[in-house]
Amino acid sequence: MRATIVLADTNVVSEFGKKTPDTQVMRWLKSVESLAISAVTLEEVHFGLAWQPNTRKLALFNALVERLHAVYPITPSIAQRGGLLRGQFQAQGIMRSTPDMLIAATCIEHQLVLATRNVRDFMGCGVQVLNPFEPQLQ
Repeated sequence: MRATIVLADTNVVSEFGKKTPDTQVMRWLKSVESLAISAVTLEEVHFGLAWQPNTRKLALFNALVERLHAVYPITPSIAQRGGLLRGQFQAQGIMRSTPDMLIAATCIEHQLVLATRNVRDFMGCGVQVLNPFEPQLQ
């Protein structure tokens, strides 16, 4: 049986770099067999670190990236799926961001579970979502 691969959203990855990370998130992380990120998260973290440089956070992030299962690229198929998702929401009068829909499309394309604090941003996308900031049921 294939191990579940969890795609960490930027808000989850950012938690790892905090001086005092959320204990619930760190406990959850120990239970994850395979962690991955999207190239979208890679861009967002580097944007944040270029805007507000922090060598400690950059070193922690680079170390995390080295241990990840994968950094999933935005392929033409993912871009198309993300655009379709965003367009379908827009047709219903619901605004969704391009980065979020690309992350959702990556999860759909690769059958990944998404770990995010922003669960509402992914409702209705057809993605299995978990919030590591909330206590997990045993």
